[in-house]
Amino acid sequence: MRDLRTAKYERFRSALQAPFDQEPNRTFPIFTTGRHFDLRDYESESANHEVEMFVNLVRACPDELFLDLGCGYRERTFENCLYLEVYPSRSADLIVEPNCLYPIRSGTLSGVGCFAVLEHTRKPWLVIEEIARMLKPGGQVFFLQPVHGYPSHYFNATREGLISLFEDNGFKTDMAYTGAHQTAAYTIQWILGRFAHHLIDPQLRHDFSRLTVSDMVSMDQQDPVWWKFLNALPPDAFSELACGNMLVATKATT
Repeated sequence: MRDLRTAKYERFRSALQAPFDQEPNRTFPIFTTGRHFDLRDYESESANHEVEMFVNLVRACPDELFLDLGCGYRERTFENCLYLEVYPSRSADLIVEPNCLYPIRSGTLSGVGCFAVLEHTRKPWLVIEEIARMLKPGGQVFFLQPVHGYPSHYFNATREGLISLFEDNGFKTDMAYTGAHQTAAYTIQWILGRFAHHLIDPQLRHDFSRLTVSDMVSMDQQDPVWWKFLNALPPDAFSELACGNMLVATKATT
């Protein structure tokens, strides 16, 4: 395993910025900082499915270099793809500080995969700028983002918002669509499943499970039946499942 990671380091060495191109051990993984997250904080969402279009390109171009940005845990990895995370997952080659600029030279990558990652970043527009910087002219980015407000999400863009973010950074949109694993079925199942999960009282959970689709769509949103369940949600779940949020802020005096 070490020999394979040493060979991979030599392959990517010219793409790494200093001082990581002169790593004393000459192998992966490389911790670029001590300020990374703990794997336990991400265990529930670390394992994820690979995206076939990206994997097919990586396999079809064995002499080109690719980046899986926010890789999580991958069941399989490729020698011409660098795997980057903010915590030491088993797949990660580079472990970086959250919200950092990436230690990869400009114009060195043929493709970047970024799947269900951007919503976890505080400044997603900077990540897109970095993707554009690292890609060769004509390089491609393969991107996926959910549209729900999971607790650790900062920004969730619509399809139009994603197109705008990328095109404002010099990309031409080749495709923008809702995939088979991103349909309304997933939205409905996720919301109802999480709602039921957060109802600690067994009787309340039972009552909630007895509601029909007809009950839910016909009830007024302020109906006392809804509030019976809503009032039982802990604050973090109330936020997690929210349709929207309000904010009032005051400009600093200094």
